[in-house]
Amino acid sequence: MRYYLFDEICLHNKKDDFWIIIHDNIFNLTPMLKDRYDSWNKNLDLLLSFGGKDISHFFLYNNLPKTEISPVTGKPRVLFPPILEAAVSEHCKTTGKLWSQDSFYHIGRLTRKERRLRIINTLTGTTTAMKVCDEDTIYDIQRKYSELYNSHAGSYLWRKFSYGGDCPGELLLHETLDGNGLVDEETDIELPPPSIWLYYTNDLTIA
Repeated sequence: MRYYLFDEICLHNKKDDFWIIIHDNIFNLTPMLKDRYDSWNKNLDLLLSFGGKDISHFFLYNNLPKTEISPVTGKPRVLFPPILEAAVSEHCKTTGKLWSQDSFYHIGRLTRKERRLRIINTLTGTTTAMKVCDEDTIYDIQRKYSELYNSHAGSYLWRKFSYGGDCPGELLLHETLDGNGLVDEETDIELPPPSIWLYYTNDLTIA
């Protein structure tokens, strides 16, 4: 399972790159929208206006759509009509599933908490401030850092400082920040975020 920051999700708000959030579940509806380019309608225009946003208020906790009684017909109707839309092509959906319950579109979950982190490159002397997911492992953080800031991130040894900063400590790549002892302490004063130090190994084959 991959976790995302809201800052990441809100960027995907276009017709050809479209994500939404339902009860912390993230859905990439881009394949469905692209499949409907030739049969576009007002429901899809309405859906498009919610790109990169949380639309949980239209859905029950099992991701089924909420309904109301129509004052005209006396019959139930969905609060969010775009849920009735579906891809035309079978390879762009799971047959018989609403898109809000279709694992084909489900790509991950919203993080339970954002974490601030400093990445200190000892070769360049630069410090990069990052926001990561509380659930991210060090491997996930390495991947994000490589994608955003330094494509040769794998050519560095990643270390933390332990025992009051007296000696460097190895990081467990499969563990989170908390799992590596880099906890987010709650105090009455604002503390600097935890730091990870990068030491260049002169081995570009690692990246």
